[in-house]
Amino acid sequence: MTPDVLQPIFAESSPDFSQTICEGARFTDLAPEAIAEFRQQWIRKSDNHALEQVSDEQLLADAGLINHDGRVTHAALVLLGIPQVVKRLLPHAEVIFEYRSSDSAIEYQDREEYRAGFFLWRNEIWEKISARNENYSYRDGLFRYDIQAFNEDVVREALLNAIAHREYRSGGSVFVRQFPNRLEVTSPGGFPSGITPDNIIGTYILVSTMVYRLDPL
Repeated sequence: MTPDVLQPIFAESSPDFSQTICEGARFTDLAPEAIAEFRQQWIRKSDNHALEQVSDEQLLADAGLINHDGRVTHAALVLLGIPQVVKRLLPHAEVIFEYRSSDSAIEYQDREEYRAGFFLWRNEIWEKISARNENYSYRDGLFRYDIQAFNEDVVREALLNAIAHREYRSGGSVFVRQFPNRLEVTSPGGFPSGITPDNIIGTYILVSTMVYRLDPL
């Protein structure tokens, strides 16, 4: 089924939190640099260079991130919000990165908390992961090649999905846990009301709990 068909089915379970208005948030609470990055990514994806000419307000309205009155949605804050406003209005919308040098390590060797719009930190967290991205060697016929443990596109997709599909109406943070031999991305959530593991088959729902485990190739 297409997204247009699926959306009303999902809405029967619960309203789309991302489209609700974030009370207390203003357009000036959205970071200009995050909006600029969002614009460039949209142009890159759509190849629609007419987007270069529209105002920031029109751009976000066309994307459904602000309504016709210019009021800011929760989605806009999650993607573009400045840190101090996200901390005040949506404090649990955070990503916590931890690195441990081994599976048995209790204490982390590195930890960073990201509580701001996604477009403000998405490159920073990849750079942190990439700094410890091990190279593995493999042979193909007569030749030997090196390949990184974690593919950038795969990691970015996992992070984007964790932000887009987590349950924002309950507490909890997205955790990104890196080890030398694996990367885990955990997003909080659960089954909608009335859905259990026993009746999930044959029921059209969107499950917000996700755990990704990325192992080296």
